[in-house]
Amino acid sequence: MSVSLATSPETPAILFCSLSGTDIRVPDYGYSQTFTNIESVIDAWRAYQGVVCLHSVRQTRELDMRVAKLARTIPDAVIVVMLDLLPESPSALIELGAQEVVTAGSDLFTVIEVARARKNREFELQHYLYFDGLTQLANRQLFQDRMEHSLAQHKRSRADLALMILDLNRFKRVNDEHGHLHGDALLQAVADRLRGCTRSSDTLARIGSNTFAVIAGNLGGRSVASVAEKLMDQFRQPFTLDCGDVFVTASMGIELGSAVTYDAVQIIRRAELALHEAKRRGGNHYCINDQPRPADRIRLSLEGSLYQALERGEIYLEYQPQVSIDGRQFLGVEALMRWTHPELGGVSPAIFIPVLEETGLIEDYGIWCLEQACSQFRQWLEVGQVTASSRVSVNLSARQFRQENLAGCILDVLDATGLSPTNLTLEITESMLMQNHGQAVTVLSELREAGVAIAVDDFGTGFSSLVYLKTLPIDYLKIDKAFIRDISSSRDDEAIASLIIDLAHNLNLNVVAEGVESQEALTMLGQLGCDQYQGFFFARPVAPDQIPALVARCH
Repeated sequence: MSVSLATSPETPAILFCSLSGTDIRVPDYGYSQTFTNIESVIDAWRAYQGVVCLHSVRQTRELDMRVAKLARTIPDAVIVVMLDLLPESPSALIELGAQEVVTAGSDLFTVIEVARARKNREFELQHYLYFDGLTQLANRQLFQDRMEHSLAQHKRSRADLALMILDLNRFKRVNDEHGHLHGDALLQAVADRLRGCTRSSDTLARIGSNTFAVIAGNLGGRSVASVAEKLMDQFRQPFTLDCGDVFVTASMGIELGSAVTYDAVQIIRRAELALHEAKRRGGNHYCINDQPRPADRIRLSLEGSLYQALERGEIYLEYQPQVSIDGRQFLGVEALMRWTHPELGGVSPAIFIPVLEETGLIEDYGIWCLEQACSQFRQWLEVGQVTASSRVSVNLSARQFRQENLAGCILDVLDATGLSPTNLTLEITESMLMQNHGQAVTVLSELREAGVAIAVDDFGTGFSSLVYLKTLPIDYLKIDKAFIRDISSSRDDEAIASLIIDLAHNLNLNVVAEGVESQEALTMLGQLGCDQYQGFFFARPVAPDQIPALVARCH
């Protein structure tokens, strides 16, 4: 470097790069440097941070690619695009990751101030969505995303992995005796102690009111028991609060990555089972889940049963209505797969759907579900039992989403059943979209062009890139029920729901709230501007013959 790029928050380093091959005049703005290629800009930003300014005569494909690469490679960078000729709409460059698009020669001071303010707002939104406001630890949705990532790494490398879920014993007593403000102070103190005894490579999260989780990977020769003891030692001394010294103990459940071959949901559930066992033993204790659970033995028998469940007629669909937030307009139904086992009775989808995924049966079952749902909805439309503009929503699993020629298969089903694409919505989880972004854009664009609507299911529980979200061809965001359950009493849930609704509306998307079970929750969602909802408050999932009566309730 020919000049120093030392910087300060008030005067950031400015990294200029011209893609036009022409010399550009570097404005007199504190510390700056001109580069001839993007790789050098990336290296310099990693060393000195600052603001990246790209210059081009006009918007070109090369410029689009460079902006996208910067946003992907150094996502924390502030990016300003300076053009000699502005396009009619600079929104495409904003969607790719730029914070400002201006004409060359604009007032650099003002441009950079605005661009940095926008980037700071992006950081705030990301932090608010994915970090606990009280303890500043990762929240449940970020924890789940990192759990999936850690488990995927573990399966590839076979490195050590342990999930530890820790719950404070008798925390309610602290709130009752000292008040909620001191209860919050205790949670902050607990978070500080746990933060002080975990490594930066570990994930420490607050996943419930008084529940914390630690994902410890690459233990480096340490035993899981020694890590557990270190965590439990943090509760041997009192916590000093304004109200005095408070003693609190903890219980902990531990699951080892080497003990499971399932997905993140399974390892979390098994750690929770170990936590319940620790509490059953009296608390102030940790329990390592090192024995096969009855559920795992049952799981093996379920696999065999599922191979024949479809042909035996044990699998069927129920439908849950989706209505406008005021309940006056019927907007559609979500099709939900159910299984009645001849001996076990009703088996929860949370149990048999993961088995379908792992065995590969989900592809056949998924197509069957789509065919049944489309055929049923067409019948309702033909006799006028549902409105012409309403839609049937069908979930796509992760394995289905990776299926070859998925868009063609779905369009073939629509053609065979006679249902218009404009009456179908496909629901895809947030994590699936992020893991398969390139494929998602291709497949979903083809389906959306045909008239099929796309919904992002369980939004808020994954770790979406907002830049990617803006580029995806989607129509709906569905707020996960975890944020709806306590929305009328939890400021955090209210704030998160409000952010999601505002984000969706700014992207011209509709918002569906899942799991609405009370008038209080519905009222709050109405005040926040939510568009529609589904949940027990309006109706549970029901058999097909009960849908017409529920539609009539909306008139």
